[in-house]
Amino acid sequence: MKKVRNVFWIVGIAASLAACSSREELKRQQYYVEGERLYGVYCANCHQPDGRGLVNLYPPIHPPGDKKRFIQIAKYGIDKEITVDGVTYNRPMPANLNLTNLEIAEIATFVYNKWGDDKAYTPIDTVRKVLDLFPETDLR
Repeated sequence: MKKVRNVFWIVGIAASLAACSSREELKRQQYYVEGERLYGVYCANCHQPDGRGLVNLYPPIHPPGDKKRFIQIAKYGIDKEITVDGVTYNRPMPANLNLTNLEIAEIATFVYNKWGDDKAYTPIDTVRKVLDLFPETDLR
């Protein structure tokens, strides 16, 4: 009887882990799809559908750099010179103050899964914490 209980316990843990994993994967896929759509609306015009930017005008975001910086710039824009891969860009990027933390998390999930090393979604909490720690004034 004790062996049977142990087997059920092990099967239960395995099922819980699989369900958790599939929930995480489902969330990643949902964020990715919505992030791809939002990237097309808010980012692709300048940074191009392939994320490689426009030479000497708009910097590439493929491959993506520091995620905290990406989140900050996605929300607040930037009005300073930025150097990417040895090229300096000085065209301002407007703020996207209307983007919610969820939308920024979705865009980040798309960008970092598509062109980065991430295989998970970017949690809304991560976006909130980054925006709380790094105010807009750092970029102006």
